[in-house]
Amino acid sequence: MKILIISLWSISNASIGGTEKFVIDLANLLSKKHSVTILSLGSIDLDIKNVNTHSLNIIEKLDEYSLSKYLENDGFSDIKLKINFFIKENKFNIIHCNSLVFVDLIKSIPVIHTVHTNPEELRQSFSLKIVDIILKNIKNDKNSIYVTPSFYSKTSFKKLTKKIALVIKHGFSSEIVLKNKKSLRYKYGISNKEIVFCVPSRLEIEQKGQETLLKALRSIKELFLPFTVVLGGCDEQYLKNKKYLQENYSDLKIVINGFSNKSDMYSLSDVIILPSKTESFGYAALESAMTGFPLFLSDIPPYKEIAKDNNYIFLFKNNETELAKNLQKKYKIILDHKIVSPPKKWKNRYSEDIMLQKYISIYKKCISNFNFH
Repeated sequence: MKILIISLWSISNASIGGTEKFVIDLANLLSKKHSVTILSLGSIDLDIKNVNTHSLNIIEKLDEYSLSKYLENDGFSDIKLKINFFIKENKFNIIHCNSLVFVDLIKSIPVIHTVHTNPEELRQSFSLKIVDIILKNIKNDKNSIYVTPSFYSKTSFKKLTKKIALVIKHGFSSEIVLKNKKSLRYKYGISNKEIVFCVPSRLEIEQKGQETLLKALRSIKELFLPFTVVLGGCDEQYLKNKKYLQENYSDLKIVINGFSNKSDMYSLSDVIILPSKTESFGYAALESAMTGFPLFLSDIPPYKEIAKDNNYIFLFKNNETELAKNLQKKYKIILDHKIVSPPKKWKNRYSEDIMLQKYISIYKKCISNFNFH
């Protein structure tokens, strides 16, 4: 089977965003028995054996802001033209898209969409005009199959579009290799006696909620040993957010970095906190749980799904007061510095083999239905 995976964003081995990591993981799995090509609207810097890559480079510096402007200026038509030209030049059996932006742009080949955007994120990322175009395209789309990574996102997708999606949990195998903590902390100016709280997500503070953690820690800093907060996912588009946090929380010790090597970020850590306000799935939460650090998650629905059957994941009501209470309550666990491997039952729920089998089955179904029509 010849499979084309289309990514909305620039993508590399160091990608921190869940949608990009999903593309990398899926391509790795599929390439063992199938021909796989990744097409990105941005740039690609990947080294995956037996996987072809192609970049459209629609925008010199592709980010959320530049993409919105591009789509406002007839970007959908431009994307449609370029993707279909690429498809015409190369023969594929099926197209797998990781964004609703691509819905109804491809007519000649069967398509499936893995939905990585919930209604809140969709409206937060795009203007009303763009959202209306996407919803209209979904309504007009008759042949595609839609997949969501959680039961919550299936429900929210149905409310948004009136369409029923299938649920396939993201399979995951952690590639994080923990390094020497002492030498890394020296590099970033962190004492080995300090507690390190880490937020391993994009520095998009409106959605990801980094300020919730900073406010919580500020309120209880006199009760804790000295600590540092490590915030990852800071690329060029979030430099304003970095400056804002540094200016408004100068009383806290914060390290803000892009961390092209995620193993460095995790190796600095004692505790992982993800205070997201919304998520469709929560790839960073799954990755963090795989590392075995104590993990605090806001009690949004997809995180509740991830936390099930894992006693080293602690949910908190999503505000700084409740987070502060939870950190105080679990302070002894934090000080123990234990790394606890997730339970087998929990790991099995996120099996890569099961995810692969389900997607292959759906590909075949999608091809069969397309040919039937």
